[in-house]
Amino acid sequence: MNLIENKRIISLVPSHTEILYFLGLQARIVGVTEHCNFPEEAKAKEKVGTFGQPQLATILSLKPDLVLADQALHKGIIAELENSGVKVLASTPSNVDDVFELMNKLVTVCGPDISEQTDINSLQERVQKLRQSSHGRKPRVFYLMSTDPIVTPGSKSIQDDALRIAGGQLMDFQSEDFYVQVRFDQIKEFDPEVILFCGYEKGQPLPPKCKGCVAKKPICQRTVDDIINKDWEGITAVRENRVYPISCHTICRPGPRLVDGMEKLQELLSSSSSF
Repeated sequence: MNLIENKRIISLVPSHTEILYFLGLQARIVGVTEHCNFPEEAKAKEKVGTFGQPQLATILSLKPDLVLADQALHKGIIAELENSGVKVLASTPSNVDDVFELMNKLVTVCGPDISEQTDINSLQERVQKLRQSSHGRKPRVFYLMSTDPIVTPGSKSIQDDALRIAGGQLMDFQSEDFYVQVRFDQIKEFDPEVILFCGYEKGQPLPPKCKGCVAKKPICQRTVDDIINKDWEGITAVRENRVYPISCHTICRPGPRLVDGMEKLQELLSSSSSF
């Protein structure tokens, strides 16, 4: 890629948008999706559709030099963009190191002028510190992403890697899928000591639905009381009152804030490892 040409960038991925801001590239951003809501300034950028349904015509009308896309989700539009002569940098980070690889790749393709504005090394050092601090007793952790059916991150997901680095012991699956459907008897057998879910604290304001969400009541709009019923009462995490709602961005967005989320979770899990 020609460094000089990459002056007009469109991001189709919320976490990639966050990375662009972290790298000091916000002035080059000419378009983002409706889901790109952090930092606050990103909301003012031209919209090119939603994360799940970006609009080809709108993207092309903005004459981008480079489009950042999700390799898995955006296969169709990636092909259309490339057929139209638009350069695409596609990435689907499946572990924490992949996030740093993407950051460094953006530094390379967007020019050395941004290298002094960034501190990727400090983020990597914080992750290394987390890895070194997570030895010893690790509590069994189950991350609930959906209740009907019950879905949890698989071994190829960013959430799985982030939780393990933070100090959690997770269920092991033969599947290498990003997300895995789990039977309730498997959860009972695993007997998690901590349950995490993308929800909110009772008494706090109800978070808004994501753009395009068709679920009647998505898990992000639920509290502990909404998801835990009598079937769960025998599980250690429920019995010990260790079921915690966390914001979706905590470990679901593979960007700079992922490290903040991992640090908070390690603190939480450390207090749970002394049962």
